[in-house]
Amino acid sequence: MKNTSFNIRNIDRAIWETELENFVPSRIFDFHTHLWAEKHKGRNRNNTSPLRMEVNMKTLRKISEKIFPDRQIDFLALGTPLKNIDMDAHNSWVAGEVIKEKKSYAGMVVTPEMSPDYLEKQVKKYAFKILKPYRVFAKDPANSRIKDFLPEPVIDMANSLALGIVLHISKKSGINDKYNLNDLREYTKKYPLVQWVLAHCARAFNPFTLEKAIHELKDIPNIWYDTSAVNDLYSHIILLRHENIKRIMFGSDNVAAGCMRGKYITYAHAWEGYKGNVSLEHCNPEPTFVIYEQLRAQRQAAEILGLGPEAIKDIFYNNAQSFFKCLKMKGKTKHE
Repeated sequence: MKNTSFNIRNIDRAIWETELENFVPSRIFDFHTHLWAEKHKGRNRNNTSPLRMEVNMKTLRKISEKIFPDRQIDFLALGTPLKNIDMDAHNSWVAGEVIKEKKSYAGMVVTPEMSPDYLEKQVKKYAFKILKPYRVFAKDPANSRIKDFLPEPVIDMANSLALGIVLHISKKSGINDKYNLNDLREYTKKYPLVQWVLAHCARAFNPFTLEKAIHELKDIPNIWYDTSAVNDLYSHIILLRHENIKRIMFGSDNVAAGCMRGKYITYAHAWEGYKGNVSLEHCNPEPTFVIYEQLRAQRQAAEILGLGPEAIKDIFYNNAQSFFKCLKMKGKTKHE
C-alpha cells in the first residue's frame, strides 16, 4: 500500500506559471482518473503496487485543485484494475464516492469472469455509464486480444445499455496490431451503440504504435481517445493532425500515475517510467509530475499545429460532455 502524500514544489509552480497556466482552460473534465481503498485489497498480495494508493473522491478533488489551480474540474472516476481484490465491494464503493459529485461519472472495473447478467444488474443498480476492462485480467496480459479480457457477450450487454468502454489495448505493437484493428472494426459494426474510448491516445506511449494505425482508426465510427499519461510529443501531434479533434478528450491518470514524479520516456519500440536523475550538476534536475509533462507535450503539439482556443476547450471539456450526451441519446434510441 502507498500513502497518498502530495506536495507542490517550486519546480511545479514554475512549470505551471510559465508553461501551462495560459494553456489549460478554465473548465476541465478529466476523463481518466482512478480511485482506490485499501479495504478492498482482498487476496491481492502486491503490497508494493503504486496503484494501491488510497484515493477517494475527496482526495482526488483536493489534489486536482492543487495541480490545476483556479480551474473548475469534474471527473470520470474509474476503479483500480488489480487482480484478486474484492471487486464487488470496490465497484460499489466507487459508485458511492462518485454519487457525491454532481457532474462526475463512475466507471466499473470488469473482469472476464463476470457474467453479462451480473454486469447488467450492477450497471443498473449503480448507474455506471462506463465499463473498464483491463489487460491484466487476461491469461497473457502482454499479448492478448480484446476478447481475452473483454468477452464478446459483455460487449453485447454494453450495446444493449448503450455504455462506454474505456479500453487499454494489449500487445507489444499496441493499436498497430492487426488483430486489435480488425477486432475494433468488427465490434464497432456489430455493436453500434457502444462508444469506445482508447485510453492513453490508443496506448501510444510510444508513437510508433499509432503512426500507421491512425489512418485506419480515423475512419472507424464510435471511437474516442483520452490523452492520459502520454508524455511523447509526437503521439499528440499524430492524434491532433489526423483525427477529428471532437473525438479527443483530456485525461490525467491521476492520482497514482499522473502524480508520479518523472516522465514516461520512449526509445526504439519501448517506453518506461523514468524518475529523473537528481545528481545532475549542469541543470536543475528536479522532476515534476507526469501530468505536467503530459500537459507540456499537449501544449507544444497544439502550438506546432496552430490549434485555437476553441479546439483546446473542446479537448479539455466540451468533447467529454458530447460523449456522455451521445451515450444518453443512443440509449434513448435503443428503447424507443
